[in-house]
Amino acid sequence: MAGGTIKCLVLVLAISLLATDVLGRQEVEEKRHGTKHRHAYAAMMYMGTPRDYEFYVALRVMMRSLVKFQIQADRVVIASSDVPAQWVQAMEKEDGLKVVTVQNLKNPYEFQGGFNPRFKLTMNKLYAWNLLDYDRVVMLDSDNLFLQNTDELFQCGQFCAVFINPCIFHTGLFVLQPSKDVFDNMLHELEIGRSNPDGADQGFLVSYFPDLLDRPMFYPPANGTKVNGTYRLPLGYQMDASYYYLKLRWNVPCGPNSVVTFPSAPWFKPWYWWSWPVLPLGLSWHEQRRNNLGYASELPLVLIEAALYISIIIVTKLVKPACSKLCYNRRPEKWSAFMQGMLKVLVLWSMLATYTVPFFLIPRTVHPLMGWPLYLLGTLSLAIVVASFFVLPSLAVLTTWIGLAGSLFVMAYPWYSNGIVRALTLFGYAFCAAPFVWASMVKIMDSLQTHLEREPFFPRLGEVAQGTEFSKLY
Repeated sequence: MAGGTIKCLVLVLAISLLATDVLGRQEVEEKRHGTKHRHAYAAMMYMGTPRDYEFYVALRVMMRSLVKFQIQADRVVIASSDVPAQWVQAMEKEDGLKVVTVQNLKNPYEFQGGFNPRFKLTMNKLYAWNLLDYDRVVMLDSDNLFLQNTDELFQCGQFCAVFINPCIFHTGLFVLQPSKDVFDNMLHELEIGRSNPDGADQGFLVSYFPDLLDRPMFYPPANGTKVNGTYRLPLGYQMDASYYYLKLRWNVPCGPNSVVTFPSAPWFKPWYWWSWPVLPLGLSWHEQRRNNLGYASELPLVLIEAALYISIIIVTKLVKPACSKLCYNRRPEKWSAFMQGMLKVLVLWSMLATYTVPFFLIPRTVHPLMGWPLYLLGTLSLAIVVASFFVLPSLAVLTTWIGLAGSLFVMAYPWYSNGIVRALTLFGYAFCAAPFVWASMVKIMDSLQTHLEREPFFPRLGEVAQGTEFSKLY
């Protein structure tokens, strides 16, 4: 009896030691690979576009926002080898991301007709199939805005995507099962030049999974198990922002309203400061950034620009340009007409520069509530300079500025019933404001013409400008 008990104890001890050894090896293997979970949210980053920094900021904001949803997955960045080391360090140490460095995949479609150069390196997205440490990966573009936890996507099969377009699925978010065989086959298909209508990852994957439209819709099993095969994802996992602009609310009936995407032109991505109130959802993205990443990198430049514009206003008001008071212009008539025309063109270009120069000086990714006030301050300062230098009526010069500020308030009004009412209100405002802007331009040209007929801005070379009293007597 005692011998049997001892044998049982020895057997239990052996089993315990074996289990400990297995768990220990698994832990060592996980540490070696740096893997905490069997699933991952992944995004790619590459260099070579004019908007590299903006996409870097967008990726960090998206990845940080996932933390608040308590996801049970790693966050991975597939970064090309030329991504700056300081960016990689910030993503790893500050954001807690796993950065996988890869070599850029050559795009064999870059010379085909209609190819957009900004898609040259999007084939790097195929490296997602080489993330072999994970059982499932949700591959993301940087222009996604998460509204809730989407970990149930890891229950989907070997490939799952959303059909934003009725016939073409979108590659801004899709689920995949990493596979060395699939990855190698994709590289082979690149080499032989598989059909690709747009030359980007979108066209390649649509060609690689041509029958996805005929596959069933994915609904996550209640018991948490994974399904196999390819599936369509409900639209609620990749809601096009344009759906929101129509009704100014989300109303996607199929699937949970979990993720918003912004598949628009690059200049209308939500991370730009002008995205709101032009686009109603721009502020939502920036609020996410404010809560997760902040604006410390752009704030010093914003303060410097604001101080510069305020200084320009003060100096312009204190120091008036010393314009010569006029005597009659005795130059030949043709020369006088030519100079008058050139001066009018100069005034028009100066007014155009008033509204364009400040726009390009503002850091692109600042919060709209910092960007728009800074833009209005910059245009105000330059408008005051133009009005003072050319001796133009201030109210007429500032009419366009006032109209622009009013349009921002019209767009930012938060209680529109839907997007159609918002658009009609903005159109009505523009229709009513246009005559005032036109009248101000006419007044500016009339004022300038009056000055040109009475007195030259610049005395003739070698002549001494006559004083004010003499001009009045003359």
